Amino acid sequence: MSLEIEFERTYTVPFYPKLNTTPRGKRAPRAMRIIKEFVKRHMKVDDENIWIDDQVNEFIWKKGIQKPPRKVMLRLVKIVDGVVEVFLAETQVKETKKPVIKGISKPSETELEEDEEEEEEE
Repeated sequence: MSLEIEFERTYTVPFYPKLNTTPRGKRAPRAMRIIKEFVKRHMKVDDENIWIDDQVNEFIWKKGIQKPPRKVMLRLVKIVDGVVEVFLAETQVKETKKPVIKGISKPSETELEEDEEEEEEE
């Protein structure tokens, strides 16, 4: 069995408007089927020759069954044997930052120490 790469491509797979007509409780499984259909169409392979990475599945199901992402960037690698491996593109693997709430600030340690000193003096 050889693991020589025939070619590699990066695609953005859009899920909507197909998911808008799908019932809310079936959207994440439908998104996975859309990925398989997309890979079959663009890489010209059968269902048996598609391997989807676990990170792709986790990314689709991250928000639950009702709210999959609107689109996903995938890296498709076709091996000489005719097998296509589906991975997340590198841009989506990195973690997102936590939101910063403006207007609310925690008091610093020096401010807390000054308040304690004022209370002791009184």
